[in-house]
Amino acid sequence: MTLTCPHCQQESEHEALSHINIDRNPELRSKVQDLSCFRVKCPNCGETVLAVYPCLYHDMVGQFMVWLWPEEEQSAPHADFDPLAGYTLRIVDSLNAFREKINILDLGLDDRAVEMMKLLLFMRLKHDLDVVEVLFHELDNRTGDFRFVAVLSDGVEQYAAMPGSIYQQLRTDIEERLFTSGKDFARIDLQWAGEALEMLREAE
Repeated sequence: MTLTCPHCQQESEHEALSHINIDRNPELRSKVQDLSCFRVKCPNCGETVLAVYPCLYHDMVGQFMVWLWPEEEQSAPHADFDPLAGYTLRIVDSLNAFREKINILDLGLDDRAVEMMKLLLFMRLKHDLDVVEVLFHELDNRTGDFRFVAVLSDGVEQYAAMPGSIYQQLRTDIEERLFTSGKDFARIDLQWAGEALEMLREAE
């Protein structure tokens, strides 16, 4: 991978971690979550920068794959996957979405329901706050609440929670009324959530 340093504009070559099999390399789990496996040091000026490039995360035990496929890449990966394999296949275009999606699927959650929760929370918060992004943070096993991080335009982060009952209802509605193909990598994000929410309202 050729990387142009944003600090000194010097080009340099770096080894890209294009495929992560977490069952064979479990030590990479934490490095994905803190993004350290995407940090490279410029040999010219010594600055450390984040390198965003195509990377496939494969969890054989959890039966899911997540493609990090940056928007500037020309064509998204295609896979004619056997849906009977039971895998969940997802594609994202940013590092935040990459580690968030892995976190959600690693917990065994339905990311479609979580994305719809994020959309509902975003719509609620934007009336009073200048929210630019909502990210799933964690599931509180004690209370069953879903905790999210709302990122404001000035970079400030605020935490918000939603009850697990909302997740359960959304998951039931999705499973009964919506279809997501298991043969290819699906982009399940806020845009998808908006379209899905509209479809659910029309089906009522």
